[in-house]
Amino acid sequence: MAKNKKYFWIKLKPDFFNDPYIKMLRRMAGGDTYTIIYLEMLVKSTHTDGMIYFQGAGVDIAEELSLMLNENVEDVRALLAYLEAKKLITHPELQEDLFLVATPDLTGSETDSAERVRKFRKRQDQKALQSNTDVTIGNDKKELEKEIEIDKDTPKPPEGDSKKSRKSSAITKQEEKDFEALWKLYPCKEGKTPAKRAYVKAVRDGVTNKTIQDGIVAYAKKVSAENTEKKYMKNGDTFFRNRVWEDDLTPSVTTGRNGKPGKQEPPLARNEVPASSESVDMQSVKDMLKGYKTSG
Repeated sequence: MAKNKKYFWIKLKPDFFNDPYIKMLRRMAGGDTYTIIYLEMLVKSTHTDGMIYFQGAGVDIAEELSLMLNENVEDVRALLAYLEAKKLITHPELQEDLFLVATPDLTGSETDSAERVRKFRKRQDQKALQSNTDVTIGNDKKELEKEIEIDKDTPKPPEGDSKKSRKSSAITKQEEKDFEALWKLYPCKEGKTPAKRAYVKAVRDGVTNKTIQDGIVAYAKKVSAENTEKKYMKNGDTFFRNRVWEDDLTPSVTTGRNGKPGKQEPPLARNEVPASSESVDMQSVKDMLKGYKTSG
């Protein structure tokens, strides 16, 4: 059965435009334009929990946002300067990545099956009010009842305020343990925090640790065989976020100064990758790391 789609939206509070920071923003020259761009950024960051990641399409995040939002780059730069000065955006890991502080509190979401059930119930309530008699629902009731049953089987987040609900998406101890084991294998120790977020998203989407582990080993072989300098290696954030394990990681044949083929197998390649299912075997990882050092 296909997975339920999930829809996100921004929920503006009634006093949003009375917020001192928004009022001050609107009073600036071009303030209404800046406010619109800010709202576009909030919408853009709903499905990433407030993060806007720099992809490298522009020279910096301002130019990239201007391309994504179809806005003037100078207006975007001015807005980012204001938001940073007021601490409405931060840079959790990489300088070019942005976290919009307001997004988590303003984000709403709903699965498509929940939306259909809600609309169905609304139609039935309207029919009951109009006729005040029993309503024959017909075939669509049977279909919606199936949706309701599916919804009942879908794990629900813990009840409580929005902050408590967001905690349900926090990384588990097992995910933390598995990521740390994989991170020890990765040859470039940069971008760990966003790499961990991307790892969690991948495994929750159905990617196995064995697949990621095989990809890391293949990438380690590739950079070693090609004598890649550390500054040209993909950092952890790029590897996990772009799911590089899905790429062709076959090493290119390289030659040294003497014209002979370069080194083809790194120390790690002499160790067999242990078979793993949904969790990483810590002992096998330790065995794999013997005699192999990574920087960082």
